[in-house]
Amino acid sequence: MSGFYIYFFMIARWLIALCSIGLVAAWIHCFIKTKHHRMPLAALVTSDGISLDITVTENIIGRSSSADITLPIRGVHKRHAILSFKNHHWILAPLEGKVAINLQNVRRPAPLEYGDNITIAGQTLTFKYKDSENISSSSEPNGFLPMFLLTLFQILICTSVSLRFIEGLNTLIPIAFLALVFGEWCWFIINQFIKNAKMLLEIPVLYLSTLGLAVCACSMPEQLFKQIICYIVGFMGFVLLTILLKYRDFWIKIQRIIMVLSLLLLYYTAFFGSKINSSRNWLKIASFSFQPSELCKVAFVLSGAITLYLLNKNKFRRFEFLIYSVLCMGALAIMLDFGAVAIFFIGLMVILTLRGEHPLILGGIFGGAVVGILGIIWLYPYVARRFSVWLHAWEFAGSTGYQQTRTMMSFASGGLLGVGGGNGHLNQIPAAETDLVYGIIGEEWGAIVALTTAFFIVAICLYGCQLVRQSTCVFDTVTVGGSVAMLIFQSALNIFGSVDMLPLTGVTLIFVSVGGTSLISAFFMLAFFKSAEIHRQSVVQWRDSEDE
Repeated sequence: MSGFYIYFFMIARWLIALCSIGLVAAWIHCFIKTKHHRMPLAALVTSDGISLDITVTENIIGRSSSADITLPIRGVHKRHAILSFKNHHWILAPLEGKVAINLQNVRRPAPLEYGDNITIAGQTLTFKYKDSENISSSSEPNGFLPMFLLTLFQILICTSVSLRFIEGLNTLIPIAFLALVFGEWCWFIINQFIKNAKMLLEIPVLYLSTLGLAVCACSMPEQLFKQIICYIVGFMGFVLLTILLKYRDFWIKIQRIIMVLSLLLLYYTAFFGSKINSSRNWLKIASFSFQPSELCKVAFVLSGAITLYLLNKNKFRRFEFLIYSVLCMGALAIMLDFGAVAIFFIGLMVILTLRGEHPLILGGIFGGAVVGILGIIWLYPYVARRFSVWLHAWEFAGSTGYQQTRTMMSFASGGLLGVGGGNGHLNQIPAAETDLVYGIIGEEWGAIVALTTAFFIVAICLYGCQLVRQSTCVFDTVTVGGSVAMLIFQSALNIFGSVDMLPLTGVTLIFVSVGGTSLISAFFMLAFFKSAEIHRQSVVQWRDSEDE
């Protein structure tokens, strides 16, 4: 190491930490300022003058407390009718009961106009335009400050890594970081043309991706080109899928094809895939290898969203999705990829909960999962050994607890500011750049950057939860909610598993771990976030045009 690098890093490590803290504060400020309440789109007014706000684009009208518009009166069925918004028109259709518009019985979907009277079980409801004059939103920052701090952070990281390996510098390192900075500013400018579009989703992802590039450049420089390609493919897939998600009818038509193909891919891998680190979850095509289970996460969330989106019309479709879920997790269990099984299970429970599934069904699924876990421990003793190490890693420091104890030692040695990229020792431990990558962040870049990393993973999920709360569409609610659950749970397994707070399951840390399929899959799942954001904006813009 040159003397200049040592002096530079003495200053840069403080600036990197300060940039991270400032970026967290700037993101929180933007998050609070851009927080809106769900805007009423219309209202149903009873003969008594009670206004029932309509805030989503698919509304079940019925007696059940889980209905979007509850009418607890005699003669109303649990799922009496459905009121939906499509192509800037409101449509009313009967489900389990009779309904009339302006005293004319409706037997099939019929258009509904403001001022029309809806009759349900003798109760008259007037469909009215909802005045939004009293609905206010806070002024919104343009996101320039967090982008500036992020760029400064990236320049400092890039310079530190480049100087550390200046004697045999891989030119891909500065090229990769410069391309990242250029690309993010182009994307920032593009976003300014989308009404109310912010970088609340992108900034955490870019921060994590910066550290991912740094880890790859320092720990596995031979994989850097491949990792850059995966970032490009992931981002392009994110943009393309965001655009395609607009065409809901297309996805509905091919839903069963997606389910069948994903199952075939999983089971082919389970029986004929390559075995790495005790799990048969890889497929190899020539020199290219990938994990089908990562890509099937996207298919799983998408299939669940479409199923529950259509549940209003066919309540038995839930069983189709349940069977599909069980088959997916069965294939993963055959692969011995139990970390992925847990991630899929959490996604399933959250998806069903978001759609208001009956507690007895949820309880039955949870009970089945407990029985399954006990069966796995009985059939596969090595899983039981992993659980025996959990919270006792120091007692097995020379054997099954070796990875966790070395991760904790390395994390502690990094202190608040770290020893610098490429100066750590954890990268000599097997799977350090994937399963134990959070320890590399703590050792080389310090506890402040490591905590910021954890915060921005939570930030992605906080933004997702806000989108769920503001969503006007069941499809968006389920896709975003399911993605949030799977991403946050996977990240928790990685972070807490590496420091012995959870069993070590061998899953990656989103956007940070070196690994192509996992990275691409995470980008694809972010398309659900962006699609929900854009869809909500289009509904709000339509609502604003109605105001005018």
